[in-house]
Amino acid sequence: MPDDFENDPHFINVEGDLGGKGMGILTRDALNLLMHGVINSCADGTPGFISDDWLNAIPAKTTIAVAELEAGGLLERRQGGYFVLTDDLVKMVIDQNEEMDRTKAECAERGQHLQHDPDESGWVVCEHCGIPLERPDGGPVALPNGGPLGPDLRNN
Repeated sequence: MPDDFENDPHFINVEGDLGGKGMGILTRDALNLLMHGVINSCADGTPGFISDDWLNAIPAKTTIAVAELEAGGLLERRQGGYFVLTDDLVKMVIDQNEEMDRTKAECAERGQHLQHDPDESGWVVCEHCGIPLERPDGGPVALPNGGPLGPDLRNN
């Protein structure tokens, strides 16, 4: 490892730069895998458990990143996958998901989304829940009356 992590694009001081308590210095690949793994585990209903099936399904080489996370004390091998030992990270994702569910429910109860002014990207999102209302790529947008994300009509 280089002595100057601040100037090496392959590493990030997670604790120092991002406030990731106890996470130290990781390769960007390992941090990316950990973050996406935790997000996916919450979406799958198994918060904090990154399954072997998920790791095998993604088109990235995960072996080295997983070994790095294991050696760093951030993952622990369990049957069928890995248990995430960074409770703060798992809690942050769970809290964010609960907040998103709450704000989406408020928009549905109100019967409308709160349109945010468009920016140069062409995306228009709800100011309250963040769901897309208009997209430049024609992808899925919110259904009327404060509804959830609708179908993707690009493939029809």
